[in-house]
Amino acid sequence: MALGGMRADAPILKDEGFHMFEVGQDFAKAAKALFDGLNAIEKESGKTPPWGDDEMGEYFGVVYEGLRDGMKESMPSLAQRIAGMGVKFTAMGVRHEKHELEEDAKYVALTAKVDSGPGPR
Repeated sequence: MALGGMRADAPILKDEGFHMFEVGQDFAKAAKALFDGLNAIEKESGKTPPWGDDEMGEYFGVVYEGLRDGMKESMPSLAQRIAGMGVKFTAMGVRHEKHELEEDAKYVALTAKVDSGPGPR
């Protein structure tokens, strides 16, 4: 009968954790490039926003600036959290692998004792 519970593949945890870390790093770079580009566009336009300062431009500016500011706060945090999850998955894989090796060694020692039979009398 199979036992219930979680089965973990340590090499996959380590590999995919590293890949998730890389995704977080790439996301951070992409967010920085986006904000650098937006800042450059806004600076080039001078006093007048790139979308204009007419009535429609004012409405757009209110929405845009709120979204932009929210993204500037949330995207770096999200990138950091994704990378952090990757680090934690990798560490989990390392700990799981270490535990499995320790348990295997205990099993080998125990079976060697049993397989050797009774000691001298």
